[in-house]
Amino acid sequence: MTTSLLVLLVILVIVVLIVGFISAQGRGRGSSRSGSSEHTTRRRNYNVRKRTDHGARIAQLHGVARSPQWSRVEKEHLLREPTCMACGTRKNLQVHHVKPFHLHPKLELDPNNLITLCEAKGKDHHLLLGHLDEWKSYNSNVREDVKRFYHKSAAQIRADIHWQKMVQQRPD
Repeated sequence: MTTSLLVLLVILVIVVLIVGFISAQGRGRGSSRSGSSEHTTRRRNYNVRKRTDHGARIAQLHGVARSPQWSRVEKEHLLREPTCMACGTRKNLQVHHVKPFHLHPKLELDPNNLITLCEAKGKDHHLLLGHLDEWKSYNSNVREDVKRFYHKSAAQIRADIHWQKMVQQRPD
């Protein structure tokens, strides 16, 4: 009887370990769903990718620094506008300045100067529509262009003659 009790206890321990292992795998512990090395923070139905802050980098080249309030304003904006305005995705979102803050520093924290765009793979709306395919540039017509190119992929945008003309005339 002691042997059968010991066998039963060992089986119980093995089952608990297996269930714990399967449960940890289901939560994605220790692995990345997308296979990306970039960290993604999830808050209230939107994703903010921790990646290069292109706006701050370009502004720094012009001698302008990000406001310490930017992080708060960015989060508040994403609560108001939690999807890419060019495609509706909630993944890999960036808060984009319509008028670049290195040229208009007083508008950096102005909610009316912000629009949500994505950097989702195959879409790249932040780069293509917000910056006309060049991080140093900007698109002052981004609000109209997100409507014109709504639900278009990066390939479809790049193939569009109107967009190609905008790129040729983009500001530096």
